[in-house]
Amino acid sequence: MRDIVDRITAFLTCSLMAAMVIVACWQVFTRFVLNAPSTLSEEFLRYSLIWLTMLGSAYAYGKKKHLAVVFIARKIPKKYKFYVDMLVELIVLAFILVILLYGGTQAYQNSVGQVSSALNMPTQYLYLSVIVSGILFLFYAVIHIVEHFHNNRKMKNVKPKFEPDEILE
Repeated sequence: MRDIVDRITAFLTCSLMAAMVIVACWQVFTRFVLNAPSTLSEEFLRYSLIWLTMLGSAYAYGKKKHLAVVFIARKIPKKYKFYVDMLVELIVLAFILVILLYGGTQAYQNSVGQVSSALNMPTQYLYLSVIVSGILFLFYAVIHIVEHFHNNRKMKNVKPKFEPDEILE
């Protein structure tokens, strides 16, 4: 399931990026060559950048390629690593539920009935990006939590290569 979600998200972000490059080139062409800038392209690029950012950040979080401050985490003894990792995941989970899902839903509902000026598109589609990324973040957070439990169980089952009594003999 994770692989399918990864592939779909990667395809969507890459396709959106390619479309943005084409539209940006069109914007430059119309502005400097035709002296008649496209009115649709600027708004399309703005909305596309928001969608790209929201989808891309969820994808990066899922791949664990996001920015992280690990200086303090590296100083913590290994026996507490599981608890620190779980605390971080629970904080992320709280952020996802409160800001992305609840806040995104509120923003979506508040924007119902509004349309963008150039594209004449309902603005709720813009705020839908927050909810979609929240769902993706939630999906990846649950996977990360399950992986932490699985890795912790694996580490507890690993026996040391030698027994402490053997060293003394």
